[in-house]
Amino acid sequence: MLSFKNEKKILQYIALYTINTWAKTVLENVWSLIGRTAPPEFLAKLTYLVWNHHEEIKHIDTVRAYTFGSHYFVEVDIVLPKDMMLSEAHNIGETLQVKLEQLSEVERAFVHIDFEFTHTPEHKQKV
Repeated sequence: MLSFKNEKKILQYIALYTINTWAKTVLENVWSLIGRTAPPEFLAKLTYLVWNHHEEIKHIDTVRAYTFGSHYFVEVDIVLPKDMMLSEAHNIGETLQVKLEQLSEVERAFVHIDFEFTHTPEHKQKV
């Protein structure tokens, strides 16, 4: 028969185990929700796909991917010829977006199209 002291110790161990497991789960979920950047291997895969998507892509300005739950949000800035028809540029960007979103790791992809890459940053820089 268990004594009160033994029962109390068992309950303490169960409580500590539960708290430990819960804390690990919370940390896992926090890390996946705070928008950490993707590993370099995944960014390299994205860059390869972007560069080989269409022969008119002259430059890749930016490739970013950050966590969104268990998947990634992807942002890509590409440079196309200045004199390209808007409809053609749009089609290249849209088909690239669809291609990126077909990757199982990608939740959503955003493709920004520009005609030069020597401009000042368009968005506020985080310090």
